[in-house]
Amino acid sequence: MKEVKPTSSETEVIASRMEGVRCDLDEDVQEIVESARDMRDWRTYVRKYPWVCLGAALAVGYLVAPRRPAVTKLDGTAVPELAKLEQLLAVSQAAPKATISGRLLAFVGDLAMQGISSYVARQTSNFIANQTAKSEQDGQP
Repeated sequence: MKEVKPTSSETEVIASRMEGVRCDLDEDVQEIVESARDMRDWRTYVRKYPWVCLGAALAVGYLVAPRRPAVTKLDGTAVPELAKLEQLLAVSQAAPKATISGRLLAFVGDLAMQGISSYVARQTSNFIANQTAKSEQDGQP
């Protein structure tokens, strides 16, 4: 079988396409780096999603704030009577700190994962749309 060697014009077309792809990759990498910087700064989220951030702050405040203990005030005569009837029970209702911090960590982790997954989905969608548009401009199906 004979090998078909490309002509110099075909080689130039391929080389120019490769150069265009390299330039596009550089721009895409720069966009991803800038987006990562924005993603790291919490002020970006407050500017873009003020109501979501307010709701998140309220939820964190609700989870972190200690609950008021239910206190029953007894007079001096009620305590001995309850003790005689064996209905006096003293139980500590203090919740362990690990539970609250565990909930808070899980909540923040869920928020972070949702943000990261939506960001990745948006970036992937934009990248695919850009590549499709470029392919259509080049005349490739």
